[in-house]
Amino acid sequence: MHISRLARRRRQVGALVTSLCIAAGSLGTAALANSGSGATIAVEANVLVEAGMTPVSARQAAARLNSAIDSAAQTIARSAAGAVPGGRPVRTTAAATRAFANRVDAALTQYTVQTVGGLRGAGTATSNLVTGTMTGLNQVVRNIPAAIAVTAGAEVSVVSGADGTEVNAALNPVLGTAVRSSIRDSVRGIRPVLPLTRTTVRAVAAGVRQVVDASVVAVTAIVDATVDFIGAVLGVAGTTLAAVDAVADSAIAGLNPIVAAVDATLDNLSDVNLTAAVDASLQLH
Repeated sequence: MHISRLARRRRQVGALVTSLCIAAGSLGTAALANSGSGATIAVEANVLVEAGMTPVSARQAAARLNSAIDSAAQTIARSAAGAVPGGRPVRTTAAATRAFANRVDAALTQYTVQTVGGLRGAGTATSNLVTGTMTGLNQVVRNIPAAIAVTAGAEVSVVSGADGTEVNAALNPVLGTAVRSSIRDSVRGIRPVLPLTRTTVRAVAAGVRQVVDASVVAVTAIVDATVDFIGAVLGVAGTTLAAVDAVADSAIAGLNPIVAAVDATLDNLSDVNLTAAVDASLQLH
């Protein structure tokens, strides 16, 4: 794998995020307009105004969501930094951690915007949009940091010479379980705000699918960001960085069957047994 492949995979991740934004319509446009600039982005109030909130309520809700996103990004960044061996230059580690936190912030912002769109599409009342979105975000943040720490630690071990195949054999189940748990808990968490009836089941399922897909896109982007984080902190490039990236590639690929199974379940949902159907598709015990 060459560095050009790193850029190609990141373009693919970006394309998937863009496709989700298009599916959500104008909700995604304003909030994600600067997602390629490298600057921290934020959920803008007009996203919530378009979802039916008053301008004053939207500004307050956006501030609340952005504060939660910033806190979550710092939590995940600290988890990744905890996997870095001692003795690294403090300035280098701090700069890499800040850059990583910014990318996590962007990924969670994208997730939040898509969740607002998904809940709105599902028919969630405007008064419940922020509650539902915060619930989904909280479940992602509750389940993912430990898995990101394991991911970063796995990448460090590859830099130290560990076999990538053996590393992935240990890493992939950890990340997969975290994503399964995040999806399960998010769907259970947002269920109370969903107007689910036999009449609305198709619209609700489509909205929930958008939320689920957005969560996996966010995790993918965060795992992807760990490659650059570890590369920067440990000062590696070339074939060594490519080996780190291969571990991330494999971990990300392992998520595909998980989201495919949930998506298929939601696409074919015909009854109001939403949480039970999603739980069954996740095969969590």
